[in-house]
Amino acid sequence: MDEGKLLKFLISFLVIVQVLGFVFKNGFLSIYTNIIISVLITLSYLISTKRIITFHVIVLVVLVLSELVVFWNTENVIKFQIIARLSAFVLLFCFLYYNHKSFVYNSRDVFTLVLGTLPYTIIFFMAYQALRGVMGDLHLFGFLHLLLLYVLLVVGAMHYINIRSEKSLWFFLSMLNFAFGDYMWLIDKFYLESSELKVLMLICDPLAMIFLLNYMVTKSIKLKSEEFEGF
Repeated sequence: MDEGKLLKFLISFLVIVQVLGFVFKNGFLSIYTNIIISVLITLSYLISTKRIITFHVIVLVVLVLSELVVFWNTENVIKFQIIARLSAFVLLFCFLYYNHKSFVYNSRDVFTLVLGTLPYTIIFFMAYQALRGVMGDLHLFGFLHLLLLYVLLVVGAMHYINIRSEKSLWFFLSMLNFAFGDYMWLIDKFYLESSELKVLMLICDPLAMIFLLNYMVTKSIKLKSEEFEGF
């Protein structure tokens, strides 16, 4: 077993350990396992990629820092967590925006995109309405957080429907897990604290980073139409 596969196996094992740590109310195990998973995913990128790209490393490091914020001795932990996540998502959004090329859709593609986007749009507005009155001074940050995730997921879906490549699929799956993981995180923090949401977040967050890692190391293959380079 090579180092990359060994790291992925270890990450999968730690995800299970993290969930068990939460279920059995072992906060120390749950929190520190989460940090280790993020660091191992970054290390896995350095080992798996054929060419290290600084931009990739920056995004992964910012995501790791968003997990390390919980150790800061400050009353505004949630605010700094949101800012760190926003920074990573802005980097992803800007990169996709400046590297895209024209999309080519048929009627079935348009129908699929509309069918998938409609329920997500409803979820976006419902989450915003629920959180708007309870976030207080963090209202603007929360709105930007939700909006960036919305745009990234929709763009990811457009990318995949347009290309249908393995690389575009990894990005879409990553944004899907980031979106629902962070939506649940905001709802849990500000609206309705729930153990079920916390368990789902412990699964969604590592999956999002693993899918993002796969997107970064997967070679671009043109399947349907001209693909923009993305990462």
